[in-house]
Amino acid sequence: MKKNLLIIFSAILIGSILAIFMFNKIVLKEDNDLNNKIVNAFQIGVYSNYDNATKVAARNNGLVVTDDNLYRVYVAILSDKEAINKVSKYYEHIGLNYYLKEISVNKEFVKEIKEDEELIKKSSSDTYNTINLDVLNKYKELL
Repeated sequence: MKKNLLIIFSAILIGSILAIFMFNKIVLKEDNDLNNKIVNAFQIGVYSNYDNATKVAARNNGLVVTDDNLYRVYVAILSDKEAINKVSKYYEHIGLNYYLKEISVNKEFVKEIKEDEELIKKSSSDTYNTINLDVLNKYKELL
């Protein structure tokens, strides 16, 4: 009888230790995922020459972002689907070719741009460039 109780107690103890270890690993992984969010950048070009990238960025109210030896030009960065759809339709209407590139940002940045995204959803396309410049400047501060 004592032997059976010892085996049962040992099994429960080992199971509890493994459960605690696995739970801590899962919680840590989720915390890391919460620190970074995926947002969409409207990329209008990738250049190997910085001068070319800055010229395109200046013409389109964009931001040059260095990525390894390449220079990417972003004209908007958004996380809200409705705002993304409105800006997409606007860029298609004016004939601006873009690529939606997923980029990782911290959750604080996403909180900071929520107000800008609400403005995009409520305003006309005349204000999109100004609002997008504000978001790009916030992103530039992260870099």
